[in-house]
Amino acid sequence: MTESPPTNGIAKQFRRLLLLTRVLFVEFRGFLICFILALTLSTALFYFLYPRVLLPGNKFTIMQSAYYSLLMIFFESPLTYVEDMRLAPLFFLLPILGLVTIAEGVVHLGNLLFQHKRYSKEWQKMIATTMENHVVVCGLGNVGVRVVQHLRQFSEDVVAIESNPEARFVSEVASYQVPVLFGDVRDGTMLESASITKAKAIIAVTDNDLANLEAALTARELNPKIRVVIRMFDQKLAKKVQNFMGIEGAYSSSARSARLFAQAAISGDILDSFEFGGTVINAMQLLIEPNTAIVGGVIDDLRNKYEVTILCQEKKDGTVDWNPAPSNVLEVGDKLLIMTDVDGLKRLEPVGRKLALPRE
Repeated sequence: MTESPPTNGIAKQFRRLLLLTRVLFVEFRGFLICFILALTLSTALFYFLYPRVLLPGNKFTIMQSAYYSLLMIFFESPLTYVEDMRLAPLFFLLPILGLVTIAEGVVHLGNLLFQHKRYSKEWQKMIATTMENHVVVCGLGNVGVRVVQHLRQFSEDVVAIESNPEARFVSEVASYQVPVLFGDVRDGTMLESASITKAKAIIAVTDNDLANLEAALTARELNPKIRVVIRMFDQKLAKKVQNFMGIEGAYSSSARSARLFAQAAISGDILDSFEFGGTVINAMQLLIEPNTAIVGGVIDDLRNKYEVTILCQEKKDGTVDWNPAPSNVLEVGDKLLIMTDVDGLKRLEPVGRKLALPRE
């Protein structure tokens, strides 16, 4: 299996940098707030209370005050010590603050970068807690890994939850820079670790219908606005859940694939099949072959004569034309993406038949 999503190298590197920056900001947020507050307070105290007579030119600007405060944090002494109980503590506390900044910052940053390089479980947890407007995928089986691949193709941020650390596709999903959390998808704490309250959607595709349903309902409790899509093996139950429980999508993968298998037996050109408005709609590929009746014709002829919808025309040279113009000429080697019902498939059957060659 295993085609990775088509992400180019530059985009991949940019995404990694963005994730690293996001995690570093979250991890150091409290520390940075305290540091900025301390710097602001010391700057203000020096500016308003430090004796001007001790300064060159008896002048002191707010920028000078900030600069001197920063120097004192990093063990410089640009100002003369004064016996003023409002200022004296700063001469002792600012260097201590600088020492803590260096010690704590270097150790913590080093640990974070080490975990980032290994893409450890701890790092993935930290990334997950920083996610916003993302999709949570529950279950990394055959369906789950495909869902993640498609979401990444659409450049969606994803957090995955899997109960089995030894599951087959865990390392593959992690290679897409998707954080994977391990635990029970029904556990509210686990969903909170995946930032479910900030997520835009949850897709529950484990092999347990009740687990999928419970995960969906728990997610809806934690985030009433979240979009919910679940996989259910029982098609009748899936429809009831979708109709009566406020879930946007409940699908039976076996029921959907059964329709595709049946239609594929009728025509090998069918790419996908789905139901809309009580009608089975098929997406099919039509290859323009030599010596067939449609060679040299135009798109509009095919649309009108066979009553089908043509979404895309791929030329022999690889050029793709979405919503092709009615006057586009059909040439040998062209591929058409066609949407039609079952009757349309039957109407198109003569299109692929070879014309009788004239006898010499």
